[in-house]
Amino acid sequence: MKKFSLTIVAAIIACASIFAQNSGVGFNYQAVVRVGGEVLANQQVELRFSLMPGQSATTAAWIERHIVTTDNYGIVGVTVGKGTRTGGSSSTFAGVNFASAQYWLKVEINENGTYRELSYTALPSVPYAEVANNAAAIPPGTIVAFGGTAIPTGWLLCDGRSFNRTAYPALFAAIGTAWGSTSTTTFNIPDLRGVFLRGVDGSATNDTDKATRTVLKTGGNSGNNVGSYQGDAIRNITGNINTVDRRPINWTGTGALLISDATNNNKIIQEKEPQMTGAANIGFDASKAPNVTVGSDNRPKNVYVHYIIKQ
Repeated sequence: MKKFSLTIVAAIIACASIFAQNSGVGFNYQAVVRVGGEVLANQQVELRFSLMPGQSATTAAWIERHIVTTDNYGIVGVTVGKGTRTGGSSSTFAGVNFASAQYWLKVEINENGTYRELSYTALPSVPYAEVANNAAAIPPGTIVAFGGTAIPTGWLLCDGRSFNRTAYPALFAAIGTAWGSTSTTTFNIPDLRGVFLRGVDGSATNDTDKATRTVLKTGGNSGNNVGSYQGDAIRNITGNINTVDRRPINWTGTGALLISDATNNNKIIQEKEPQMTGAANIGFDASKAPNVTVGSDNRPKNVYVHYIIKQ
């Protein structure tokens, strides 16, 4: 492979052939390699391409390298997205969310084992055909129920993880720190495992306990705001027992109501004497009532899904 010394002036001049291919496949990049003003013909070069989610981004969404040979005119052509992945927050090129930001393309050349930046330019509009692969109509921060097990590209499982803000700028812009934050450079996504969703009450009065809602994770929202958490509860159940001062006394426990003493096996207490000879125990057990299933929490009939959030 051709090694460039640091004293050589190398330049890549982008031609008007950066254009989109099929969604998820990549886009073409064509350039002329020059050394000291002269084209570098029939020579092997190593180029590295980084897709940055914004001009000031510090973390690349995708990094790949290409080892190519120039032609007689010093021209090289590669398909960005088809090179060898060397880094980036996305594990696949198809996972790069082109809808989330104005992406910039950084091009570097390998000179004796060291990459030197040659250009850093905003991508033209045409590569945004990639948006079709990222469901551009769905805004970042959208939460949906997903019935599969493999989380689709461009989405994250709502499991409460912490992410770097610059790695997911569109998602951070959408949800901020509503769901928690461990530092000034990170943010949490929702943790919706095993819980139900509820609409923010706002100015309505459907949630009378909205003021007491707490944070789901440290740094998140509480109260009448997106991301706040509320533990399980039931409305209070009250009742009373009326006794009649007459003999004989017959008390029978039915449904969830238990009336018992030591000799009547939780069924009936009968007392015919003017004075009762034993104390009655009165209790309440919902599991004794018909068609009641007792569990460790309060819930309606339900099925499991994965909640996922759009990047």
